Amino acid sequence: MKKEIYFLGGPKIFLRPIEVEELRKTAAIIEKWVNDETVTYFMFTGQKPKNLKQVMSDLEEQLESKDNVIFLVQDQKTKKSIGYAGLYEINSTAKKAELRILIGEKDFWGKGCGSETVKIITYYGFDRLNLNRIYLGFTADNKGAAKAYEKAGYSYEGTLKEDIYRNSRYYDSLRMAILKKNYYKNFYKSDVEKFKQKI
Repeated sequence: MKKEIYFLGGPKIFLRPIEVEELRKTAAIIEKWVNDETVTYFMFTGQKPKNLKQVMSDLEEQLESKDNVIFLVQDQKTKKSIGYAGLYEINSTAKKAELRILIGEKDFWGKGCGSETVKIITYYGFDRLNLNRIYLGFTADNKGAAKAYEKAGYSYEGTLKEDIYRNSRYYDSLRMAILKKNYYKNFYKSDVEKFKQKI
């Protein structure tokens, strides 16, 4: 049995690459998450059902792109896959990328796993990829997401009015971002100590 490779970690979670040989298994886990209306309640994901073949196709396409870096998020104690996250549409000229995250295992909600994942991905983007700006978007009513992003140092940049339609209504989308200079001033010193640890 192949030993799992862990890339970066913190006190609660660690990030690992999605292996080609376990693509079907990983896609099956993600299929469960993206078809769960509670998990996708505030997301555009979930507008239409997705089967295993569709999830695998999406995953393969995203993983093959040199503009994306995607990780499985796993719990430190149980080694259970609880979500996935990464940096998408990496622009090497402008040195920017979009952060996306989905914590699909509801038992791990409200325990700081999402916040820690955002912080590790942010640290990775600046420390390893030399990005200058990381941005993200989410539904305005998703207060949990807003709290996690603010905790990681992201600042509000704008609102897209009535941008997403879910649950028989329109939602505004919020845009937030963090610049490298602000991250290094306020967060890098503490983050490098937490996230450089061996797993």
